[in-house]
Amino acid sequence: MTASLKMFRYMLRQISHEAMMAMLVIAPFAVGVIFKFGIPLFESKILDRFGYGDVLVSYYDLFSWLLAMLVGMMFAFVGGLVVLGEIDDGITKYILVTPPGEAGYLFSRIIMPAIISGIVTALILPVFALTHLSMIQIAVMTVSTVLCGFVTALLVVTVSSNKVEGMAVGKLSGIFGVTFFAPLVLRGSIRYLFMVFPMYHIGVWSQGGSCLYLMIAAVLFALWILVLYRIFRRKFI
Repeated sequence: MTASLKMFRYMLRQISHEAMMAMLVIAPFAVGVIFKFGIPLFESKILDRFGYGDVLVSYYDLFSWLLAMLVGMMFAFVGGLVVLGEIDDGITKYILVTPPGEAGYLFSRIIMPAIISGIVTALILPVFALTHLSMIQIAVMTVSTVLCGFVTALLVVTVSSNKVEGMAVGKLSGIFGVTFFAPLVLRGSIRYLFMVFPMYHIGVWSQGGSCLYLMIAAVLFALWILVLYRIFRRKFI
């Protein structure tokens, strides 16, 4: 564990020396401030003048979900980019044979950022949410977005061969989290195309669905992570 934490501290130094990755860590906080203060200001100063002052109120919960997903995916995305940067530098295979090994490397680069994203999500949601969130809502938001970020990081690492490709894949992998909104905005049978994504079922639950949808989402998250982890091992081990 100590060696893994040292590897994590080394990753933090890498992030601090690269402005782009540092901005990815800061971005969720900036978005939280915009949501908390910018949206009410936009409503009162602009929309209200046209008679639409309350049009966004019904979407306040969705802004909270979007913020939670942003935190989880951004933090994990940074961990994936660090892995790809080490692949570019040709040092990954040497790190994997150090005492922490594969488990320590995965923990420091993928799992630890996901855990931190969960802690940050749980802390900033009550601060920046536009409506009161129950403990159950915060817990589901935190756990689901952490898992979503974990899947995103594994997608970035397994699909990409270098950091440049990782940036492109990272943007596309955002679709994984956006499927949360599919049951909210789509009608008809087309929305069922997204049922293979766990965030789709989280979206159904958030709209008053039963806890069965949370169980389905948990199973799908486990399957996605298992498949991507096996691809990760074949690629690097």
